[in-house]
This record gives sequence, structure tokens and C-alpha cells, in this order.
Amino acid sequence: MTGTPVKPVSQGKEWRAPAGTTLRENIIKWAEETKCESMASTHWMVIWPLSVTDYRLDAPLMFRGSFESAMEQVFELYRTAQKPLYAQASRMQCIITVSDTRDGR
Repeated sequence: MTGTPVKPVSQGKEWRAPAGTTLRENIIKWAEETKCESMASTHWMVIWPLSVTDYRLDAPLMFRGSFESAMEQVFELYRTAQKPLYAQASRMQCIITVSDTRDGR
């Protein structure tokens, strides 16, 4: 057999959200644990208005990858919820804004 050896895919960090907690509190916790690479802040921040639905987790959630990858996975999952959630991220400011509308308003 010839060719380039296949490298295993990096698993990345494991992001866990236990049952009985809320999505909002877990995302805020994860953001506080994640260093801001642009130096705009020491860590990522989440803007989640009280008017935007928060979901209590009936079952644990687990995602793998970078913080940004985990956020993509979370919001892809909740885009199909009864009240969908959307997120817009600013990498330069290290801010994620959560909304219940596609345009973030």
C-alpha cells in the first residue's frame, strides 16, 4: 500500500452540559473557560437577553472540538427546537450574541 498516511482527527476539548442545568448557564460557563485569542477580553462573553428562551436540559449534552465548533454544534441542534435559537459570533471581540430570530434582532 502506498500514499500519505492518514492522521487521526483531533478530538479537541470535550464540552459537557449535565441534565438539570440550562443551556444558557452552560454556554456562559464554557465561554468563561475559553481564552479570547484576539486579546479583546480575557475570555469569551455571551449576550443572552432574558427575553430569549432558555432550555432546561432533560438529558446531558456533550460536544467535542474548539469552543467555536461546540457553539456551532449547539445552535445547529437548537435551530430545530420549538422556539429556535440562533447565535452570532464576533471573533475579534470574543462575543456570542444569542437570539430567537435569524437576523439577531
